[in-house]
Amino acid sequence: MWKTTLYILLIPILSVGQNINFEINDLHTAQKKAKKEQKGIFIDIHTNWCKNCEWMQEEVFKTKKVSSYYNNHYINLSVDAESKLGKTLVEKYNLSIYPSYLYLNQDAEALHLATGLKSKEEFIEASKEAEDPNNQLFVLQKLVKNEKEPDIKILSNYIYTTYNAAYEDEIMLSKFLGRLNDDLLKEESIWRALKEATMHNGLHSESLHYIVKHSNVIESEHGIKDIIQTINAAASISMQPYVEEKNIKGWEKLMSYLNTSLGKQGTTLNLAYNPTFYINIQDFETAYNKMSEGVKTLHDRDPEVRAYLYRNWAWDIYHYYDDQEKLSTALEWVDNSLDVHYNSINLETKSGILLKLKSYEKAKMTALEAIELAKKEKVHPTLAYSVLEKLNTTK
Repeated sequence: MWKTTLYILLIPILSVGQNINFEINDLHTAQKKAKKEQKGIFIDIHTNWCKNCEWMQEEVFKTKKVSSYYNNHYINLSVDAESKLGKTLVEKYNLSIYPSYLYLNQDAEALHLATGLKSKEEFIEASKEAEDPNNQLFVLQKLVKNEKEPDIKILSNYIYTTYNAAYEDEIMLSKFLGRLNDDLLKEESIWRALKEATMHNGLHSESLHYIVKHSNVIESEHGIKDIIQTINAAASISMQPYVEEKNIKGWEKLMSYLNTSLGKQGTTLNLAYNPTFYINIQDFETAYNKMSEGVKTLHDRDPEVRAYLYRNWAWDIYHYYDDQEKLSTALEWVDNSLDVHYNSINLETKSGILLKLKSYEKAKMTALEAIELAKKEKVHPTLAYSVLEKLNTTK
């Protein structure tokens, strides 16, 4: 009997250990306890209708690694954004994204802000940033606002931290861009800040224009892949509302703006993202026509850019089309891309196209080659394995 009783008594203890301890619901009590225990204060600000908030509470806060770290380092509060305290915090710190994570010192002064969906590793990293004055959003904000010409490294840290939290500061971003030069662009911390602002602001942003106009310097120091990934993220942000509304006129207006403001480079962005937009609104014929127009236009462009776009379009053809003529054209595109980038993702794309063209033996050999190359590249060739699996079922 005593064993059963002991087991029952242990259940709540074990449960608490597997969750962030949100036992306090007012800031004054949290502040007193934080001072007594020499801990910081963490506030999770959420809403009842926020799916990301629910996911964080169930999938991240309850993991042993996260709960242990936060219970050892913080006094934790869980606050509904629509409660009295929540409304006060939302107004005071100008919050608009949920979940929001506020980090305060023992005097209840805000040090740092993070937002959005995060893995357990990213969530712990956010708390470590909150403990480092070089990364604390509100500490950096005071530093840059109190100086007429703030140190460029402090300013770059502020820009990165601000846009990483989707907090935005257009005035300071403009000041940051105005201070940049070719030498500064070579520094990793400067490029990190510029990337973050661009990925948050989209294709129409001042920071995107800066990247495009200084792409040669950035590419020589940080690589074309980094530029492409940054612009892709910006495109995703810009494209989403037009896709949701199937707003073709609005999208075309944005593309026209890029052409006008960026010239030849704007045209390249049109070529890159027009097919994706039309695929997303399920106008597959127009999407294919945009790809074909792109191939004709790209003949005199940078081989790296051409190879990247050819591979993207070939990948799209594999995923969304069954027409044999289009698949054969896509095979030519990916072969052209392989001439520049002989890598596993190009080989995977080729194996998928060959499978759809019913060139089974070639598809198998290409998939196997992709898998071997992927081992050296330390990536997982999901499509190549899928091709082999489908080939086994066709026999």
